[in-house]
Amino acid sequence: MILSMVFSAMLPAGAHAQSILNKIKGRAEQTATQKILNETDKAVSKGMDKAIESATKTSKETTSAVDEGAAGPGADTVAAKQATIQSFSKYDFVPGDSVLYATDFTGEAVGELPTGWNSNGSSVVVTLDGIPGQWLRMAQRTVVLTDNEKSFGPDFTVEFDMVVQIDFKGWLPPSFKFGALATGTESTTSNKLLSDPKGDKSFYVEVAPLADAGNLVLESYEKYTRYFNNPPTRNPLVRQWYGKVSHVAIQGQKERLRIWVDGEKLYDVPKGIPKGGEFNQLFFQLSSSPYDDEQIGVYFSNIKIAKGLPDTRHKLVEEGTFSTTGILFDTGAAKLKPESAGVLKAIAAVLTQHPDIRVRIVGHTDGVGDENTNLELSERRAAAVSEVLQAEYHIDGSRLETGGKGEAEPVADNQTAAGRAQNRRVEFIKL
Repeated sequence: MILSMVFSAMLPAGAHAQSILNKIKGRAEQTATQKILNETDKAVSKGMDKAIESATKTSKETTSAVDEGAAGPGADTVAAKQATIQSFSKYDFVPGDSVLYATDFTGEAVGELPTGWNSNGSSVVVTLDGIPGQWLRMAQRTVVLTDNEKSFGPDFTVEFDMVVQIDFKGWLPPSFKFGALATGTESTTSNKLLSDPKGDKSFYVEVAPLADAGNLVLESYEKYTRYFNNPPTRNPLVRQWYGKVSHVAIQGQKERLRIWVDGEKLYDVPKGIPKGGEFNQLFFQLSSSPYDDEQIGVYFSNIKIAKGLPDTRHKLVEEGTFSTTGILFDTGAAKLKPESAGVLKAIAAVLTQHPDIRVRIVGHTDGVGDENTNLELSERRAAAVSEVLQAEYHIDGSRLETGGKGEAEPVADNQTAAGRAQNRRVEFIKL
């Protein structure tokens, strides 16, 4: 009663008093709503896989060495392969034809920054519960540079996998960036690039995660002058990236820049890349936030840079053979990964336009593991490609033959990650 009298005495009379009361009521309702949302986020977060395993732990699983560390055989059914490809039905990304750089952090020490990389924070290699392989875990307030030293060329592609795991508590988590830069006269791992990774030219995507979506920004720079800017855009697809492996694909074609995540094209910018100079470095960045490091998980792995712009029709129709590293499979299995859809679609288009052409599909593996096992695996993978071309793209099976070479015909050095990535390929030979 006393509080009510005091409160009433503080209010102005008339309509203005009513206005203030309405504002107070509105704020109370917003506070209540926010509390409910926060509690909901907390409940959802508890149900999500934490995915974070201490950098000092060793992997709980030991994998056998078959074609870069084999997992189980997987579900190699036509229905499973077809469903996988359909999930990326709009995907038109085709990787470059020559692999320049690749790493999945195999052999890197857990709890350490990858050999040859540079960083201004404590980002380290870790393993994740329920997700195979080794991953770079980003630390907050950190920029990370790879150990690549090769120029991408004017036409290039970049691919990598990411995992985003955030224990939302009602306040904004840190944003993260991924992008490329041309270091100019600086070395590709120069400390100067850690404070501001721009170089002679650069571009990046910034992701600001929200509980039910995310804000996306694309910018490019010519030195320190902004060249292109797409303002922050709220995208509900970001929510689908949480708690699982998502695949990022980037294609640069002279000035044109295209970016996909999980088969969805986020950007297609005709004049997104400044002229002059060539990119030669990737960078990853995680900003700061009120969250503890244990509540934020942003991870990257399976990085691949390739140069060139494949001309599928010219290679197959006129030269008689087309070889690609863009048809991907689960490790040690013949189950196609969804990001293979772009290449399969391109091959199917050529075969549809030229109904007189017959092809032999040949699978190849790297040199890791048993020779006979790799030969059998390459044969199953070629057969899987044939099955999907028939079931999903309606190519007559009488036009397709399959075979496998295993590790017998390498085109690059199996002692390097980039070489092994180049050797894991599917070849289409005109008959």
